[in-house]
Order: sequence, then C-alpha cells, then structure tokens
Amino acid sequence: MSLQTVRSPFALSDYTPLSDHQEQTPNSFYEGKPVLYYYATGAKAWIPKSQRGKLPFFPADLSSEPTSPENSALNGQTEENVEQKVDLFVNSRNLSIFCPSAERGVSIPYQQISIHAIKALRASSESGDQTFPSVYLQLELAEGGAGDDEFETVELTLIPRPEPSTTATSTSTDPETAGTATPSKSEAAKLFEAISDCSNLNPDPVQDGDDEEDDKDGAQIIFEGDYEPVEGFSGVFAGARDGGLPPAMPGSGGWITAENVHEYFDEEGNWIGGDAEGEEEGEGVSGELGEGAGTVHAREENEQGTRARPRPRLRPRSLLCLGLAICMFWWLVLPYDNTVWLAVRWNIKRLEAAMTSRPSEQWIYGQPTYPVDLGQDVLVILKTGYGTKDRVPAWFDSLSAVNEFRDILLIADYEGDRGHYPDAFQHHGEWLKVHDGVGRALRHLRAHLSHPRVGKYNDLREAIDKGDERLALRYCKSFGWELDAMKFISGLELAYKTYPGKQWYLLVDDDTFVIQPSLKPLLEHLDPTRPHYLGNAVGDFRARFAHGGSAVILSHAAVSALFKTPKALSSVYVDSLDETWGDRLLAKALLRLGIYLDETYSHFFNGEPPLLSKIRADRLCSPLLSFHKLASPAAMRKLGDQFRNISKPVMWNDLWEIYGYTPPWRQTDATFHEDWDHVGAVDESTLTIPNIKSPKACKKDCDRRSRACLAWSWDSETKSCHISHWMIVGGEAPGHVSGVNIPRARYLETNCIRY
Repeated sequence: MSLQTVRSPFALSDYTPLSDHQEQTPNSFYEGKPVLYYYATGAKAWIPKSQRGKLPFFPADLSSEPTSPENSALNGQTEENVEQKVDLFVNSRNLSIFCPSAERGVSIPYQQISIHAIKALRASSESGDQTFPSVYLQLELAEGGAGDDEFETVELTLIPRPEPSTTATSTSTDPETAGTATPSKSEAAKLFEAISDCSNLNPDPVQDGDDEEDDKDGAQIIFEGDYEPVEGFSGVFAGARDGGLPPAMPGSGGWITAENVHEYFDEEGNWIGGDAEGEEEGEGVSGELGEGAGTVHAREENEQGTRARPRPRLRPRSLLCLGLAICMFWWLVLPYDNTVWLAVRWNIKRLEAAMTSRPSEQWIYGQPTYPVDLGQDVLVILKTGYGTKDRVPAWFDSLSAVNEFRDILLIADYEGDRGHYPDAFQHHGEWLKVHDGVGRALRHLRAHLSHPRVGKYNDLREAIDKGDERLALRYCKSFGWELDAMKFISGLELAYKTYPGKQWYLLVDDDTFVIQPSLKPLLEHLDPTRPHYLGNAVGDFRARFAHGGSAVILSHAAVSALFKTPKALSSVYVDSLDETWGDRLLAKALLRLGIYLDETYSHFFNGEPPLLSKIRADRLCSPLLSFHKLASPAAMRKLGDQFRNISKPVMWNDLWEIYGYTPPWRQTDATFHEDWDHVGAVDESTLTIPNIKSPKACKKDCDRRSRACLAWSWDSETKSCHISHWMIVGGEAPGHVSGVNIPRARYLETNCIRY
C-alpha cells in the first residue's frame, strides 16, 4: 500500500457524495464507488523547498513561491517553501490530490498519513494580527528501517480557499441551544474532519507478532468496577463483593461483532457459520446458536410462505434520469416518421395550439409585425387538370374588386403550345400558360417509366394530342386524382425556380376560394424567414397534413429548405407514384426536414362551401380564410359575387349576415326552424339518437348536453335526432326541424371583437 501517481484529473462522477451515501443503503459494503467526504478546487499546497521531487506534483525544479495573503505568515522562517494550486478529493479510500498546472496528481492511502492537524498560520502587520487556518500533514513515503529516524517523510500543508461565509455565524437548530449563535466551520476545519473520518475508516493493518508484543508489555483488558483478578490465572476475575458474577469477557456471550462477522458471513452476506476446531456440529464460535440463526428474512412473503424478493425502490431523480436516457435513445435510434415520435409531436403541437389560440383572436387586429403586399410578396399556385379546366375561368372571375393577387402559376396534368384556352387562361389582360406538373415530375422518374401511373398519364396525353375530348375526360374522371398527387412537389419546385423572391407561396385548387382580407392579417402576423407550414389539419398523428382543398400556405424559408438539396427530393418523387393524396406527400417531405404543420391557425381554414361550413366553438370569433368544394363554375362565380365588395376580414359568425340571415341567437324566437337543417352532413363525431318522437324532445337532448351540443336536427321521417358540436347556416331540408344552442352561441359571441 503506497502512493499512486495519476496523470488524469479526478472527476466528481468517480465518487458517491456523502449526502447520497447517507440517504440510502448500499447494495454491497465491498464494492461501489468511494464516498466523497470533502471536495475543493484551487487549494494551495506547500512543502519545504528541500523536499521538492518527493511528490509527483512538486517537480524538483519548481520555484513558485507561496502567494499572499498566507505567505506573510512565513516571514522569519529559515526554510523556504514552494506552492502549487491543487484540487482535493477526500474520499473513503484515499486522499486524492491533483495539480492542473503540473498535470499530475497522487492518491495517498490514509495509512501513510502519520500526522494530520489543523495549523494556524499567524501573520503580524500594522493593521493587526491575521490567522489563516490550514491542515498540516506528515506523509510516510517508505516503511523505513529499525528506527524512526530511517523513515522518509514529507511535510505537506494544505490551505483550502475560504468560502465567503467562513467568518459568518449560524443559529443552532437544537431545541436546547436554539437562538444561540455558533461560528461556522472554516474550510480547513472541514478538510481536517473529513481526513479524520476517512482515516478512522482505514486503520493501520495488524502486523504479525503485535499480539505477542502486547502480552510481553503486560497489555490486558481493563474493566470498570470493583473486580479483582485471581492471582496466577490470566484473565480470571473474582466475583463481585456483592455476590454477583464477574463481568462477561468480550465475545463470551455469543454476540456477532464487527471483529468476528467474517467468521459467520461471506462477502455476499451468505451464512457460513463457525468452523473453529473442536466445536460440535451446529455450534457457533461461542456456543450453540438459537433457533432461526443464519436465516435471511425477506421483506415480504407470499401466501405460500416462501420468501419474496424485495421490491427495489427507484428514487425520483433516478426515474427522471432513466426517462431522459430512454428519450435520448429513441431520438437517436428511431426514424423521423416512427409512430412514437409522430404521436409525441402531434400531441405537443396540439397542446401548443390550444395554449396559443385565443377565442377573441385579438392579435389579428393589431399593427402588422411583418407587412405584406399580396401582389408583390405572395405567389398563388393554382392546381387544375384537364378534366376540371372549365373551373379556371370562373376562378379568375370570382376574384373580388379588392383583389391583390398578381402573380399566379397554373399547374395541371397537361401542357400545350397554344397561347389561348385551354393551354392558357387570361388574367388582367395577359395569357397565363398552363404548366404540366406531372410531366415535370417524370423528369425525376426516368428509372420508373414502366410504373402503371406513368402509363395512365401517357394515355391521357395521347387522347389530348389526338383531340379526343370525350376519351380524355373519361380518363380524367377515372384516374385524374392519381395524377393530381404528382403535381404538388413539381409545382412547388417550378414556383420556387420561377419566383424565388416571394415571401409566401399559396397552394389552392381550382374549386377553392380565398378571402384575401382575411389572409393578409394572418401573413402579417408571421415571419416569412422562419419555416411555416399552415393549413386545415386533417388525418391522425401518423399522417397529419394540411388539406390541399382548404388552401396550403408555405413561407419562403420552408420552400427554400425543401428545394435546397434537389437530390434529397428524388425519393419524394418516387413516393408520388403510389401516394393517394399529394397534400399528404408534401407533409411527409417537410417532415423529413423537421418542418411540421402548425395547427395554431388551422381553424382559419375551411374545406366546405359557405352555407355548409361547420362553425365550431373555437371558430365562431376567428377569421375565415377559405371555402372549398365549389365544383361548378356557376357556384364559384356566385360566391365571388357574394364576397366581391368585402374589404375587411370575415369572421365565421359573419356568414349569416353575408347571406342575408339573422343569426338565430340574435332572434327573439328562433328555437325551432322548420324545413331547415343546421347540422348538415353527419360524421363519426355526430350523436344520433333514434326513436325521438318530437323536435321538442330532440332539443331537450341537446340541452342536456349543452357543452357538447351547438346545433340539433330532427328528421320527421326516421324519428332520429342528430346532435353536433358545430352549426351551419344551412339550407332548406323538407321534413327536418332544426335549431341552435342559443344560450351557448350567445355566450361564445361575447368573446368576439369587431374589426
């Protein structure tokens, strides 16, 4: 057992803090990390200059003199000292010291610390006497010879850096001494106590012959009390004067103590019993053990009486660390589209949306943070097809008198050379060419030209080139939706190459109407230099995407990130050959870049026509941005006429007045609306109650579910009552009686703020 030189710094993670050690029961007393009793950095270490080279971190040529203020205590001493800055680790196994400047350290067994004491370094000055506490150590570097003079020793002085509270006092928490002020311990005192405690844990080993020398010196066991030894018999005592027995000898009572525990248990805690010669079977070191001796009792036993293993307890900090480790492992190992991560992201985004959205949407009326010119800063990407090309002129005709859209890019599944319909469409007196998005996608799919979807596209092109309108339209009706999935990525790529300076890119279908006065304040609220992906959120957490028919908004940062590395898009184009929906394909491509659908503004977007738009509680006072499913050119033109002169943002609850109706909750008697339907198409979230005899009974069912019911509709033919958490303006529905949850609608409207 000797000093060990180390060349790498000690780390706190190598030890178990004393506070943690005292709060738990160790799994083994023979293994585990050493316990750290004291730790300090930047401490000063002094040794006499003549002893340089005896410790690894004091090289023989070291000339650094002790520094102030402690060096003033050395004035007048004949022997010079040298100094090093060290880090101290007083642990249960050894005293570890490391010097960062020397890049060396030492582990000192406590058996080699022959003397340790608190040493007061006193210095006198004109301002008064000063005392600097330190710890003095005398280290034995060799075992020596026959006399003490032959031992090689080193005198080491350690001066920990004083804490700011070293001279402060603390109030005792002991009830008996409560209220009294006691001086706090100095760092030197803490260091000394730690070394003392650890030295007690590491006593000097017993050398052979020590016991015999003790006997020769007359060493004996001394008992307190009035007992006299029997002359001539070592260790035999006479009885007590009051007739009592002499004191019991240590170990004579059969106790298992720290000195003889190894004779009964091995290092694993298993019972081995006493094996001393001359003992009868079943006897221990000092007599027969009682019933049950050596049995290890478990914490719990099951009903059959067999021992059950104790349940390990996990501390909260351990559980937290374990959870973080598992999450980090998942993050590194699981792919971006793994179900676990998709579920986590989806719930986090929904929580963010719930925390961010405000019923009154007050921010929409504030001063714009990022001013937007819809004509200069926004590009509209209008998707159409050969089968729906008749909608495009109606789409242009529906643009309102306050239309600001200027740059529009037409993407379809065909392309022609003529400068007129159907190869081009007129807007603001100019002809806009139709670009073949499917053909552009095939430029990236030269190795997949045998795919069935490519064959369908070739059949359509052949029919168009031959002028066979009927066959071409039949093809579009049969598989036009498959080709539509191939337009999204190629259309966006063409848009970015043609208009790379746009701040926003707006994707719409030829049956989608966008309310520009509602779009502008939304864009002015968002920073285009950050990746934004906005739209009407549909799908579950495994495939969450913005519904293309409701309009999709992408910021410049999102689009530029998508096409920054064209090679990375090759797999996306391949996926478009089998993808059902192009809007979902776009979401997958953005997901690979870490760009997720922002659902904070999903309730602005709408996938229904105006009179069938589902007005939910979270939408009533929010801006309405889009309409969809305007399948006929007449429906699109009619909608354009309805919104032509609107120049301010449209709220969902404005639909009644725009179409000439008074909202039911503002009417004096609008409980029952006959031959009308305020529910519309039912889905899985609609509650349908059969066998309801009257509309009054249906209304009562809505009232019972007031927080979940916003509208109800009773079918006189089927006697069914439909309850929904939305309401629509609705239209004529013979045989239906319908109504709105008037008290709840009135309450919701109180949060609305007029623009």
